[in-house]
Amino acid sequence: MLARLRVTPACGMGPSSTTVTLEQRGPRFAAVVVERSPWVPRPARRRVAVDAQEVERHLAQLRRCRVPAWPESPPVCDGAYVELTVHGAGSTLTLGWWTLAPEGAEGFARFARWLVGFSSS
Repeated sequence: MLARLRVTPACGMGPSSTTVTLEQRGPRFAAVVVERSPWVPRPARRRVAVDAQEVERHLAQLRRCRVPAWPESPPVCDGAYVELTVHGAGSTLTLGWWTLAPEGAEGFARFARWLVGFSSS
C-alpha cells in the first residue's frame, strides 16, 4: 500500500465513509475504493486501474511537500473528516483534517482530491 485516504462525511444520505487505497503490484497500480453505508449490509468495493505515469507524477509532487510539525486547520462546522496516510521508505505519515486542509498541507489536499476522484470513477 502506497497511500490510504478515508473520508467520513459529517452527515448526509451518501456513504457513511469512503476509503481509497493506492496499491502497487509489480509495475501496475490500482485504486481500491470501498464505500460503507449503514443502509447496505456489505460495503461496495471496486478496483480501478491507474496509469503508472500518473501515479509517479502525483507521488513526486507529494514528496516535495513540507508540513509543519503542528499544523493548524481552519475551524469548520460541517463537511467531512479527511484522513490521508502515506507510506514511505521505513516511515508512515498520517494527516487528518475537517474539510479544509491545514496551512502548509496544500499538497496533501491535492493528493487527497486526486484519490477521491477514483470514488466517482
